[in-house]
Amino acid sequence: MAILIIFLAYFIFGISGFGSSIISVPLLVQMYPLKEVVPMMVIIDLCASLYVGKKSSQDANIKELKWLSPFTLIGMILGIVLLVYAPSEPLLVTLGCFAAINGARVLWQRNSEMSEPINKWWAAPFGFFGGVFTALFATGGAIYASYLGLRISDPKVVRATMAFAIFILTLLRLTLMLITGLILSWPVIGLAVCLMPATFLGIWAGTHVHKKLNNMAMRVAYGSILLFAGTTLLVRQLI
Repeated sequence: MAILIIFLAYFIFGISGFGSSIISVPLLVQMYPLKEVVPMMVIIDLCASLYVGKKSSQDANIKELKWLSPFTLIGMILGIVLLVYAPSEPLLVTLGCFAAINGARVLWQRNSEMSEPINKWWAAPFGFFGGVFTALFATGGAIYASYLGLRISDPKVVRATMAFAIFILTLLRLTLMLITGLILSWPVIGLAVCLMPATFLGIWAGTHVHKKLNNMAMRVAYGSILLFAGTTLLVRQLI
């Protein structure tokens, strides 16, 4: 079952440049402890983002990531502290609401052209909360995708920027988890190695599908991922 979950999650990642963790983590934590799943996803995300980021980094908007990075770092430090000490349920409900609402917004506006980009200072709240949820559950991609979608009109650039962002975020998560010792576990490393073939197969399949999608189809893909992931989180937490 874990192999199928990882394949589907990274098929989505191959299409959109994000979405792997927000889809896989809520399902994997039903089989494995949260403190094993999150570090394991760091290892898998690092390999996946290296693969995708290498192919699309030339299209990424690095300037947007520079604005996000300081706020993200602050949020990730807080997120690591919460991962160690705080209950996860209220934060997962918050993330589920955020993802579902933004997914519905993207689907509602899928046929409309993007108006003026939002002010770059919105990077502060988006970066901070993205960092918190990235460190806590490896699921901050929905927050960054929402911000970049409101700043960048070209879906190809959004995908490339997201893939590059996931790589940088994963390196930061890896560093913080090495410091705290969360990732230094043989069960975590062994599970990541076993799931790696499904990861690359999913990315390969998703990348081929991505090449055939137009702008509206990409918006539908983004919106559907966000809505599905948010709804899944809410259902799991509230039922």
